[in-house]
Amino acid sequence: MQRLTLLQRLIVAMSIVAFVAICASAVFLYIRFQASNDAFREETLSTFAEDLHRELSADPQLSNPHAKAIKARIRELRGQYVILGQDGRAIDSSGSQQPLIPHIDNRTQYFELPSHGGQKALFGISLPTPSSGPVEAIQVAFPKAHVIFDSVLEEFVRDIAWIWIPFVFVLLATNIIVVGLALRPLRTAAHEAARIGPSSIAARLTESGMPNDVLTLIRSVNAALDRLQGGFLSLERFSGQLAHELRTPLAIAKTRLSLSQDQIARAVERDFEDIERVITQLIDRVRVRTLHYEATDVVDLGGVATDVARYLAPMIVGARRNIELKIENGPVLMSGARDFIFRALRNLVENALHHSPENGVITISVFNIGISVADQGPGFTKMRLNQVSQAVGKTDREDGLGLGLSIVGETMEAHDGRLVLSNLPSGGAVATMSF
Repeated sequence: MQRLTLLQRLIVAMSIVAFVAICASAVFLYIRFQASNDAFREETLSTFAEDLHRELSADPQLSNPHAKAIKARIRELRGQYVILGQDGRAIDSSGSQQPLIPHIDNRTQYFELPSHGGQKALFGISLPTPSSGPVEAIQVAFPKAHVIFDSVLEEFVRDIAWIWIPFVFVLLATNIIVVGLALRPLRTAAHEAARIGPSSIAARLTESGMPNDVLTLIRSVNAALDRLQGGFLSLERFSGQLAHELRTPLAIAKTRLSLSQDQIARAVERDFEDIERVITQLIDRVRVRTLHYEATDVVDLGGVATDVARYLAPMIVGARRNIELKIENGPVLMSGARDFIFRALRNLVENALHHSPENGVITISVFNIGISVADQGPGFTKMRLNQVSQAVGKTDREDGLGLGLSIVGETMEAHDGRLVLSNLPSGGAVATMSF
C-alpha cells in the first residue's frame, strides 16, 4: 500500500478539519436559530398580548383607533386573538368565540396548535391579566411562518450562512497552497537527494533558503553524506595500497622465474600471471563499489579504447593473438569516470584474450553509444547469455572466476548503462558496454 506524502496527509487533515468545522457550524447555527427563533416568537407574541392588555385597561371595549390598529395587524398577519372573561368564555375574538386553549392557573402559557381544516399550525401565548377585572387572560396566536423573526432568520440562513461553506473551501484551498509553498524546500531537498549516487558522492543538499526546523534535518543528512564520502575515499585508498602491496612481491617472483629456462619455472610464471590477474580483478571489484564522478567529468570513449589497446598490445602479441581497433565517427564523449571505464574495458579485452584461439583477432569497436569487444573464441554459454546480472561466482565462459564481467556490469550500472552479451553467428563472443 502506497503511503501518503506529507503534503497529502496535511491536505487530508485540513479537509477533515474543514468538514468538521462546517458540520459544527451548521449544528451551532441550527441550535442558535431555534433558540433565538423561539425566544423572539415569544417576545413578539408577548408584545401583541401586552399591547392588547394596555388597551383593555384604557378602553374595555377596544374601540379606540389604536386598539383597532392592533387587531387589524393581527388579522393582517393571519393571526388570531381571544380575550377570555373570568368565566372562561370569550369576551372578544378575531373569529371563533372559543378559547384557543383552556386557560389554566394564573401564569403565562406558550402553546402550539397543529394545522387542521386548512388552518396553518399556530404558535401562541395565553397571558393572564394581573388585575381583578372582568378579563382573565388574553390569547394571541400566529402561524409560525408569519412571525417576523422567522423571516429574518430564514433570510440570514439563505443569504449569510451559506457564505460560510464556500468561505471554508476557499480557506482550505488557500491553506493547501500555503502549505505546498512551505513544503517546497523539502521537495527540493528530496529531488537533490534522489540524484545523489556513487557517481556524485561529493554532492550535498542545498541549505540556503531552508526554514530552521528543516535546516537541522538537511545539515544532518549532509553530515551523513560527508561520512559516507570519507568511507568511500578510505576504501579506495585501501584498495590502492592493497594493489601495491600484492603486486610488488608478485612482480619480483615473476622476474626471478623469468631468469630461469626451466619449463616448470615457466609454468609457475604463467600461474603467477593468472594470480596477478585475479588479484587485479578483485581490487577492481572493490574499487567499483566506490565509483564516483561529477557531471562535468567527460570521457572520450575512443581515447579510452586506444589507451587500452596500447596497454594490452604487448601482452596480446606475446600471446600470439591479434588486436584490432575501430572508431566510428570521431570522438565519442560520455559523462563518466575514465579510470573505471578503462579498467572495465581492460577486463573485457583480457577476458577475450583468455578465450581467443591462437592467431585469433580481438576487435575493439567504438560507436556512438558505447564500446564492444569481439573475439573468435567459443562464445558465451547459454546460461551466461540468459543471466540478467553478472554475479560473482558465475563463470564468464567455460572456466574462470567470472569476476571480469561482474566488474564491467557493475561499472555500467554506476554509469546508468548496461553490459550486453551476445555470440556472433560465425563464432566468437561480443561484449558491449552500452551507455
